[in-house]
Amino acid sequence: MQWSKTYETGNVNVDGQHKEIFRLVQHVLDADAFSSRNEKIETAMGFLSEYAVRHFTSEEALMKESQYPDYDRHKAQHDNFVKEIINIVNRFKKEGDTTSINETINNFVVSWLKEHIMDSDKDLAEFYKKWKIAN
Repeated sequence: MQWSKTYETGNVNVDGQHKEIFRLVQHVLDADAFSSRNEKIETAMGFLSEYAVRHFTSEEALMKESQYPDYDRHKAQHDNFVKEIINIVNRFKKEGDTTSINETINNFVVSWLKEHIMDSDKDLAEFYKKWKIAN
């Protein structure tokens, strides 16, 4: 999962945080990061969920500050992502390193992040930029 300019929202802080999330996800997908794959996945997923919560809190502050009209939908997406990450971590703890877990990480986490950035986050960044100019 590589960062590209395609994912840039134009908000330096948000883009920096997104780059870090991409790095963390790549860390999860990189099998050579730790002495054991189980240790790597569990540790990286924990970091990812903690970082995602911090990032989402930051985005939600921008939404509140600018009275973003799509706040409820956007926040619900964040909440659902965190719940799904917790479910994946819990499933991993029960099942261990399985093909199914790896497919879930790839299919859910990678797809969700890319789609969320390209849709919801870009909309928020454009709204926030116009709001900042007007205020």
